[in-house]
Amino acid sequence: MWLERLTGRAVDLITLADAKDKLRIISPEGEDPELDAEISRAIAAASAALDVDRDGFGGLGFPLVSQTWVRKGACFDDQFLCLPFARIRSVEALSYQTEAGSVETIPAERYALVGRGRLRQLVAVGGYSWPSVADRPDAVSLEFTAGFASVAEVPEDLKAAARELVKFYYDQPLADAAKGVPEQVQRGVDRLTLRYRAFAL
Repeated sequence: MWLERLTGRAVDLITLADAKDKLRIISPEGEDPELDAEISRAIAAASAALDVDRDGFGGLGFPLVSQTWVRKGACFDDQFLCLPFARIRSVEALSYQTEAGSVETIPAERYALVGRGRLRQLVAVGGYSWPSVADRPDAVSLEFTAGFASVAEVPEDLKAAARELVKFYYDQPLADAAKGVPEQVQRGVDRLTLRYRAFAL
């Protein structure tokens, strides 16, 4: 069972002007292109640190701004049908490969998306039973969209966490993965973001 991102990516959570305000830099956008580029790199690094990577790992544990993913698995078991992220916006398609080798899409009225704490799970409804599938690891595909609809809908405390990280990445442009984010900065980020994580049920 695995995930593939189909559309979307980590996007900047705050604007250049917002970051400059946090950094107490008063030069207007465009006055110093090199400075703007440096701050923009810090914004991108901070935003990516809070988002999941292309394999669905890291960050807060879910895509922040609307991304479409597909999950592939061998069968319709509970593990497969429990979606991997919080903030599921919609299920786009549920399909499978039959034992005869054809690909079939299950009509949306045959299943429902129900809550499990912050997570969501697909369940069959109306007496429908999940069909038999081909004997292969990618026999079933579940396409879904997760994340806030737009940057404008991202809550302010998540943007505040991004600002704290922007300050760190701007002040420490050579910070590397081995050194990581200092504990004091990480504690502040965690306080701002804890309630959004999937395990904070």
